[in-house]
Amino acid sequence: MFQIEQTYDLAGLTVLCRAARKTVRRWARIVRGVCWGVFGLGVGLIALLLLCWGELPKAWHLLVFAAMLLLLLTEDRLNAWVAWKQLLPGSAHSVTVFTPEAYTVTTDTTETVYHYENITSLCESKGYFLFFLGKRHGQLFDKRGFQTGAVDEFRAFVEKRTGMSFRKIK
Repeated sequence: MFQIEQTYDLAGLTVLCRAARKTVRRWARIVRGVCWGVFGLGVGLIALLLLCWGELPKAWHLLVFAAMLLLLLTEDRLNAWVAWKQLLPGSAHSVTVFTPEAYTVTTDTTETVYHYENITSLCESKGYFLFFLGKRHGQLFDKRGFQTGAVDEFRAFVEKRTGMSFRKIK
């Protein structure tokens, strides 16, 4: 049996959003690639403008590209902030108990039982274990929050219960 206590925060949710983008959200990766392509094309056109005509683009063009760059570089943090704002009151802090049959997440307001066969993807970052139960539902478990059990034993336990391996996420 393993027990993990944690509090969802912006840093953890950012890791969860990054992992979702890199694993279960295929279209997000495609859209992100297209946006980087459009940004690169715009930078190329600005450089061409400077070289051929010696003119700077209009200020609003530069603002659009600066905003686009800012969004591309902070996408995961922005998504995490939105998710953090949508957390229900009393659900940020949780204690999760893992047994061989299922795991139970207890918050200040509710208790929910999850079965391992519902997990669609497993990820691991430097500080978190991440479970995905589809494209729009993810859970994170802070490695510092172990009250019983050890990190390596937990990894082996979950991999055995799900039949999947953890994918490393930076």
